[in-house]
Amino acid sequence: MKYSKFLKKRMMKIKKEKKKKKKLLKLILDDVKEAKKIMKYSNTPLSPAFISDELLAEILSFLDVKNIVQLKCVSKSWNTLISDPTFVEKHLKKSSQKPRLLLTPRCWTYPIASVKSFPVRHLVKNPSSTVCFPLRGYNCSKYPISSRYKVVNSYNGLLCLLFISLNMNYNIETCSFCLWNPATRTKSVEFGTFKEAYNPRSLFDSLEFIFGCDILNGIYKVIAFQAERDNGDALWRCQVRVLSLGDNCWRNINSFPVIPLISPYNNGVHLSGTVSWLALQKHLSPLYNYMYINHVEKFVIVSLDLSTEEYTQFLLPSGFFGVPCFQPTLQVLMDCLCFSYDLWKTEFVIWQMKEFGIQDSWTQLCRIKYFNLEMRVSFFESSTPVLLPLYLSKNENTLILADCVDDQTIIYNQRKNRVERIKNSNKVCRFSHIDSLVSTHLKYVFLYYLQ
Repeated sequence: MKYSKFLKKRMMKIKKEKKKKKKLLKLILDDVKEAKKIMKYSNTPLSPAFISDELLAEILSFLDVKNIVQLKCVSKSWNTLISDPTFVEKHLKKSSQKPRLLLTPRCWTYPIASVKSFPVRHLVKNPSSTVCFPLRGYNCSKYPISSRYKVVNSYNGLLCLLFISLNMNYNIETCSFCLWNPATRTKSVEFGTFKEAYNPRSLFDSLEFIFGCDILNGIYKVIAFQAERDNGDALWRCQVRVLSLGDNCWRNINSFPVIPLISPYNNGVHLSGTVSWLALQKHLSPLYNYMYINHVEKFVIVSLDLSTEEYTQFLLPSGFFGVPCFQPTLQVLMDCLCFSYDLWKTEFVIWQMKEFGIQDSWTQLCRIKYFNLEMRVSFFESSTPVLLPLYLSKNENTLILADCVDDQTIIYNQRKNRVERIKNSNKVCRFSHIDSLVSTHLKYVFLYYLQ
């Protein structure tokens, strides 16, 4: 009883503090609007009350990007404060507590306008809603390929976009990239152009990209790897290249010790300056087919350190048993590397590596019956995962999953064992994302690393 009373008092105190912050922010915004009106119709300068830059920066960092960008127009000093890297980093840390889900059309490439992000908190508060945007029934073929991109992945609020040009045989002639910040609606110039002979429809030729950051030196990098083999050839070859945004030059580095699984669901995950992939060691093919995998010990995680550009390998949790019928996946949840898989078509299991690279730190995060998720899993094997974890709340109660079978988003409350399903309205949840003020100008791309 005493503990419950303490919790109630604590919750009341937190609510009051949040209300005070909201009131303070509202007052500031109202004052700014009023100041704009006065300045518009009067030539006499205002004499505002003194507020220190530190206090002002702390208050403004609670606002969303849209409002902050508007406040740049208040004065030169405000513009300087908001553009300062220290403030951008402060705002980024607060934005990381407000994650969003990124939705894209099902096309291979698509216009930027079709990419939408949705706040996680809105989904959790109103799970009965449909994630629907104006571009329903989107037909990518109506748009010229010159205006279509593909999202590689997201980091610090920046989306790395891949642009390709095809020849008459639908093979790639050139690839190039640009950075796009959806919150500030700014886009960098294209960079990293290179020519490549690649057929995106061939099972024997795969070109994959991942965007990340060398956190020791503060350099953004794009990693490209191409796995290929000739028809009838049993051996696969792999070439790995790295592009640093500073020098805009592609460099060949050592190839993987084990070729990662070739799949749209194994594009690599970025965490703490490393990129990790799921792979099968001593296996003839990097294509997933559980019938040809005789033991779970063949599974391994291969990780590339973006600072040293060297590889490390580590094993999956010792509690992982039984080769999954559906392809397992890697994700980042709560700033930790996670491994998820189907168990005997009856349960979905997620393991979390508490300390990156430490084998003994694997901990089983959850083990959920498909019955509790109101799912029926097909009895046919597939190289596609059944579920993709997208978000896990800090208290580990709320889990958001992408249902790859029914193209829906699932919100599952583990404590209450409650399920809500959301229709994606012809779009696919692909990434977690945050809004930020990070610049897309290649000369001023700073490293903002969240501790």
